[in-house]
Amino acid sequence: MNALLSVPLTRRLHRVPVVPLLYGRWAERAWSWDWRDHWTHEWWPQGITWAGERLLVSWYAKSGGSRVSVVDLETRRYAHVTLLTPTGEPLKIHAGGLAWVDGWLYVGATAKGFWTLHESDLCVTDGRAARSASDERHRDPVTWRATALHRPEPPDGGPPLRWSFLDAVTTPGESRWSSSEERQRRAGVETTHLYAGEYGRGNKTTRVWRLPVADGQPTGPVELLATGPQGMQGVTATDDRLVVSTSHGPWTRGSLHSDSGGRAARSVSDERPSRPRNHRAPVGVEDLTRDSRGHLWTPAEHPGRRAIVRLRHP
Repeated sequence: MNALLSVPLTRRLHRVPVVPLLYGRWAERAWSWDWRDHWTHEWWPQGITWAGERLLVSWYAKSGGSRVSVVDLETRRYAHVTLLTPTGEPLKIHAGGLAWVDGWLYVGATAKGFWTLHESDLCVTDGRAARSASDERHRDPVTWRATALHRPEPPDGGPPLRWSFLDAVTTPGESRWSSSEERQRRAGVETTHLYAGEYGRGNKTTRVWRLPVADGQPTGPVELLATGPQGMQGVTATDDRLVVSTSHGPWTRGSLHSDSGGRAARSVSDERPSRPRNHRAPVGVEDLTRDSRGHLWTPAEHPGRRAIVRLRHP
């Protein structure tokens, strides 16, 4: 049984109209948080992933700390889970991306790499002691201890990777980015990769890569796939292309971009203003993930405009 189903969902989501001015023309549905989470300037939603019947959204605190919201869209209920280090201290990371694979949660930690957490380490307490704490980060009665920190190195000897956002994609065999020999060798074998990338502007790198994983561990080397546009906030993949999101600040709608083919080292180029996907994602678009039906999901981050948004696939 998925341990996330045991988390008591004590807060309420609100279904909201899909306003194109806020969420863009690619938005299909949207849900906002309760008023405290909708307006807080202390906590900022970042990563997103599906974990069976639950949706998970990560947040980071301006003053330090991180948490994951466990969301049930059917009942429109959710709860926060405080993330802890293996020694029980607050896990102070940006938590810019999430990925869920077979009971393991992968959480982006930017320059530090990524943390892995297992569902068996979720702890649901009475909550009375937590609610009496003066620090809001410790009021939630559910905690989740991290298991290990991983920091894979880039294959080309370049700058260390920044794990700004990520998604998990499981495919039978290998995708078109693999060599023909590798596709033949792994034909019919399911492989799970973390697809990850870097937020960057100016002279910072904006690389996109993938890493094979299993049981909370990397199982192979990093493979660089592309150079993305500046301001990337999320990435996901299908068998034939990458899809990335870019943010344009707190007042302008974001964009979705997709590659047009080829193998590693190609570019996921910026969209021109006349292209249909430009500025048609939510204001404050962040991490991306896909559900079992292929729908795209993202959390919008800015206070007063933040929401969980389901998008049409570009």
